[in-house]
Amino acid sequence: MPIQISVIDMALFNQEEAPIRIDSISMREHILILNYRSTVDVGSLSLVGSPLLAKSFPPIRNCKFISSEKAIEQNDIDFKEIYQGELYFDLKPLAHKFVKDAPTYLQIEGWPEKILFIYPE
Repeated sequence: MPIQISVIDMALFNQEEAPIRIDSISMREHILILNYRSTVDVGSLSLVGSPLLAKSFPPIRNCKFISSEKAIEQNDIDFKEIYQGELYFDLKPLAHKFVKDAPTYLQIEGWPEKILFIYPE
């Protein structure tokens, strides 16, 4: 599975979040693994972080998943298909410092817990 690069971009962050339900999030080193489902085809997803950081230690960066396509809600009562996916995102671009062992909390919309990311290199 290819690894997508996360980005910090205020214009993208201001877009509406993708209409997905996050089933699980896990991390393997600097890679975030997202398992999700949706009742609409969301196209490809991007993990976008806000350039603003909350003043705390470690700093908190708000993030969300953005769809590459405008999802169209299905109004058909008989519509039962569920789209599911597993995606991999490189978290390094979301760090507040690109220094080995620098910690950053990631607060992802749609996920109740902050994720502690420690820069690996």
